[in-house]
Amino acid sequence: MAGETQTETAPLTGGEPPSGEPPSGAAPLPGAAPLPGAALPSGRSMDKPTVFAAALLVAVGGIIYELILGTAASYLFGDSVVAFSVATGLTLFGMGIGSLLATRLATNPGLNFVRNEVALALLGGSSVLILYAAFSMTQVYWLVFVLLSLAIGVGIGVEIPLLVALLKEHGRDESVGLLSKVLAVDYFGALAASLLFPFVMLPYLGLMRTAYAVALLNVLVAVFMLRRMGRRTRWTWFSWVTVVFLVVCFAASSAIEGAINTRLYQDPVVHYESTSYQKLVLTTFGDDVRLYLSDQLQFSSVDEARYHETLAHSTLTSVAAPASVAILGGGDGLLAREVLRYPSVQEVTVVDLDPAVTELARTDRLVSELNEHSFDDPRVTVVNGDAFRFMDTTDQTFDAVLIDLVDPSNERIAKLYSTEFYAMVANRLRPGGVYATQATSSYFTPNAYWQVAATVRAGSPGRTVVPLSVNVPSFGEWGFVLSLPAAPGQGEAAGALGPDGGARLFGATPLPEGLRFHTLDSLRATATLAGDHPGPEVEMKPSTLLSPLIYRTYQQDMSRWRY
Repeated sequence: MAGETQTETAPLTGGEPPSGEPPSGAAPLPGAAPLPGAALPSGRSMDKPTVFAAALLVAVGGIIYELILGTAASYLFGDSVVAFSVATGLTLFGMGIGSLLATRLATNPGLNFVRNEVALALLGGSSVLILYAAFSMTQVYWLVFVLLSLAIGVGIGVEIPLLVALLKEHGRDESVGLLSKVLAVDYFGALAASLLFPFVMLPYLGLMRTAYAVALLNVLVAVFMLRRMGRRTRWTWFSWVTVVFLVVCFAASSAIEGAINTRLYQDPVVHYESTSYQKLVLTTFGDDVRLYLSDQLQFSSVDEARYHETLAHSTLTSVAAPASVAILGGGDGLLAREVLRYPSVQEVTVVDLDPAVTELARTDRLVSELNEHSFDDPRVTVVNGDAFRFMDTTDQTFDAVLIDLVDPSNERIAKLYSTEFYAMVANRLRPGGVYATQATSSYFTPNAYWQVAATVRAGSPGRTVVPLSVNVPSFGEWGFVLSLPAAPGQGEAAGALGPDGGARLFGATPLPEGLRFHTLDSLRATATLAGDHPGPEVEMKPSTLLSPLIYRTYQQDMSRWRY
């Protein structure tokens, strides 16, 4: 090929090729061992398209491994910022180490590339299984996560230098030009991977199957390279054995995940699902049905009425004859059940990000019986989308908005506890409308609780803000913040209601019948905090989109406890 040089330029006498290689078209010398990377007698040799294809495929696998590690860690540890930052940093650091190690492997780049791909497939394919097992069985899961990220990074870092070395070994040496082309293909593969993972692989395969699918890609690349190099070694059959092993693991992923989850949860797991957004687990023991999202308890059927009745009825009894209600979050249908108790309600819009949660609430017998089939009521419309975007773009207005979102444990959720978000909610209220939000534990995370109250006040000034608290045994003491129009002469702070403020609340609409927990007196009592309740020692600053203080405040509060 024009412009390409041979590895050895000094010809032997008579124009003979270097020792160990037969003349063109001649049979190999009897008993002669091929040089590393030498072609088969058929004339096959390593070319640029082959290497470029391998670079593209391994780039896809490398980026997806990195995304898998970050996603698995965020599922298990709960902090997506830390998880993805650590996963990315450690993987890149490992890639740097791998690039340095590649110089020691360049003497036989083809076979060493194959060895690396097989090892990377076994480690990367099992990464989710290893992480989940470490989380459920040990206390050193963070160390396991660090070591996995480093090891996988090393394997990824070795790949491109070995591919370049392989081209050079076969006489395709264009120095900077060659390296730039290989890297360009590698970066194109990274783009493909970053789109495939969130939109195709994670939604349809789940996390563990995605890991095994990418591992299969690594091994098949190794097999492909062996064939192109004409090498028939023990690594050929070992690669195929690895393919069979990974296919079996891919097929058995559900059973493997079920076995791990049995150890993660005290009660038997009756439903497990890994969605694009979270891990969804349903357990049952006797009469107790529990829903977990990314290992965080969302409700226990034993005491969920305390939570949902407080949020729903403190809001709806504070507005006259509510007709239109929005529920942000609440994909389990339990808040909708309470809202539908009001005869005046004509429409309920439930906005929940994850369609898997709302589908479970509608179709799973345990959950649908608990929510009294609320999602089958013709007055209910389910919207699967982001609550922030919905409130920003909808033309609907509401008499009441109930905000039932997960705790602000990461920056992705923090935007839903911002002044900007609460301002949008207030702007979607009809005259006299009210809204309320869950506000984390009023006892275990008091600073976060009072920061939510401060953020609600700053996001909708001129309204009265009422902190509420109720004991939910499976959660502990739990907090809510209610925002309602200020009566003449009232200020914005909760104290403006006066010492008998609870008695003046919750009277605009009668409390419906059929409640499991609340009476009007117990509902009013939620507005009076206990004497030993941690109060706002200092005025908390509101949380905003650009300065999401609630996320850090929540993390600091939680760090004081053992769970």
